[in-house]
Amino acid sequence: MTKIGTWLNLRQITTGTPGSDLNRDRLKKIIDGFVNKGFVETRDSENPKAKLEYKITDKGKNAFRKCVSFDPDIKFVLGLQDTEFFPTGD
Repeated sequence: MTKIGTWLNLRQITTGTPGSDLNRDRLKKIIDGFVNKGFVETRDSENPKAKLEYKITDKGKNAFRKCVSFDPDIKFVLGLQDTEFFPTGD
């Protein structure tokens, strides 16, 4: 879910995450935690096969930026090769 402002369903998230070994149930639990904290918002999916779509909120983006600015190597731990999707400056 590194594309800011893009709505994605669970399948799109797992497909677009290289090396991800999370199953959809585990991923949904993680995302639900982010939703509860206000880092991700949901909407009904435009795809009839998917129930919900998810998008990173400004609060989630800012929390991630704080994490990366505290420890720039965290983006590599998370599997991000550069700051294309989460630039550290505006």
